[in-house]
Amino acid sequence: MNNDHGSARSKSTMPLFDRQAEPADFELYDKEHPDIWQNFEKITLNLVRHGSKHYGSRAIFEIIRYHRFIEKGDDYKVNNNYTKNYALKFMREYPQHDGFFETREQKVF
Repeated sequence: MNNDHGSARSKSTMPLFDRQAEPADFELYDKEHPDIWQNFEKITLNLVRHGSKHYGSRAIFEIIRYHRFIEKGDDYKVNNNYTKNYALKFMREYPQHDGFFETREQKVF
């Protein structure tokens, strides 16, 4: 019996991110949506304060969407293609937390 619910990929080979955005694309997106960084930074620092050593950037994006829906009642569009970029930005701006997010090189098939 196949327990992976029909998935052809095992959990170990699933990509960590949809794709990595080009740096110029991310810089523009970040500039046009400063609230995403503010929320990402706030949530991540809160996790650190509460003792978390590692967390997923995609999970933080889901938390941002959740709070936006609860607070504003709308479906907030946050592009998952930028999760890795926000994780890297956080670790650059807070080098004491380097490694908080696990990042992997994107493989080209």
